Amino acid sequence: MFSAIKKIVERIKNKMFPTTTIKRAFNVDDIDIAISSDMINSIELWNNIMENKQPWLNKENGVKSLALAQGICEELSKTSTRELVSKVTSNEYVNKEYQKFIKSLNEDLQWGLAEGGIAFKPYVDGNQIYVDAVHADSFFPVAFKGKKITAAVFVEQIFKGKNVYTRLEYQKYENGVHTFENYAFVRKDYAHGNYQNSYDDFGNQIALDTVPDWKGMEEHFEISGVDRPLFGYFRVPIINTIDKNSPLGVPCYVKAIDLIKDAEEQYSRYIWEFVGGEMAVEAVSDAFEMNPYTNKPELPAGKRRLFRTYDIDTTSNNNGISITELIKVHAPQLRDANYASGFNNILKRIEFECGLSYGDLSDPQQVEKTAEEIKSSKQRKFDTVSAIQDSMNNVLEDLAYAINVMAIGLGKSNSMECIVETDWGDSILVDSEKQRNIDLQEVNAGLMPEWKYKVKWQGMTEEEAKREVAESSEGIGYDDIDEDDNEDSVNVN
Repeated sequence: MFSAIKKIVERIKNKMFPTTTIKRAFNVDDIDIAISSDMINSIELWNNIMENKQPWLNKENGVKSLALAQGICEELSKTSTRELVSKVTSNEYVNKEYQKFIKSLNEDLQWGLAEGGIAFKPYVDGNQIYVDAVHADSFFPVAFKGKKITAAVFVEQIFKGKNVYTRLEYQKYENGVHTFENYAFVRKDYAHGNYQNSYDDFGNQIALDTVPDWKGMEEHFEISGVDRPLFGYFRVPIINTIDKNSPLGVPCYVKAIDLIKDAEEQYSRYIWEFVGGEMAVEAVSDAFEMNPYTNKPELPAGKRRLFRTYDIDTTSNNNGISITELIKVHAPQLRDANYASGFNNILKRIEFECGLSYGDLSDPQQVEKTAEEIKSSKQRKFDTVSAIQDSMNNVLEDLAYAINVMAIGLGKSNSMECIVETDWGDSILVDSEKQRNIDLQEVNAGLMPEWKYKVKWQGMTEEEAKREVAESSEGIGYDDIDEDDNEDSVNVN
């Protein structure tokens, strides 16, 4: 599955922040970036895929990006967060700041799913608390216990004119103390505004307040009495086969990268079938008037696309040239149905590998599915979304906790207790068949009136449902039902 990926990774030039450059900038022994070269190269590949810069794209051959990876991430993120309601009930101010983070969660989660994970780092600005969403190429774990990252470096860059300003923020949690360290650098007169390879050298260290955006930040401070790191990291709930020892995650589409390549190449063949099979009249140049200025055939106005010309010597042996050689019609039979079917089958395989339902990417009308396949497909997506939400639950609790700690520093909270209530809704997560069976069992046990079951699952109105239940109940007619009677007084359960 990953053979083609490895070959692609080997061809990619690493443009991310080199770990040795970060370590050299801190100039301390305990900063050891816990990320392998395989992970660095893979993250670079994932970024290229999300930016429609896949290494297999080929303009000459018509291989274009179909943005399938973006579509997969968007579908899973929107489905996961569509009905999300999450709030901090222990402090009104904390909840207000927390809601700003929740509002943008869908977009941030898409990037997390695309890059294997995303870090969330709250910070104070004046009397307000904001949350930075730090992408995989700017987040470097330093220490972790199990899969819980306890120390990391966050990289921020600001580009102004020809100057590149870099801030390295090191956060470490250990023994109830969370430490913050900030370092600023400037690289001047860099490549006339071309920042693509600006990560190899941060330049010279400068004071934080040299840059207006970082004015007021402290170079070193600590917060004690906390029981966890003051940042959160969302990790895609898929095993990391790039580096099984890494605390970082892999994208939700990682198992389908080869298939995405196949799909984009197959789609180019599908399009070419129409281009190459376009009807045309191929005629000898002498069949048209010649333009005296260009000495080229003058094709009929508005129909140039229909004609193709070629040269043949018609000045001698005209009798030996048939009309079929002088004028030909190019109109091959299209094989678009075969190409479309092959393309759709690849999309189905991508859906399977990414935990989607059939029809999320593929054409549902081209897929003949049994009832069991439909059930299995929906269950697969149910499980995928559930796993994403379970992983996010821990992140939400960690973020709310960190915001509350900072609110204490601002005098906006006076308790370390932080209670978060999260409801993801039922949407895709409700297994309707399972719930229907549960409701039916409650009907049989007398815990739910039968008419309510019919309203919920058979689309009846309340009046229709009561009438049908009454008619099917021996000795009880609909007119016998008193609107004022308690439901339990009529034996229709």
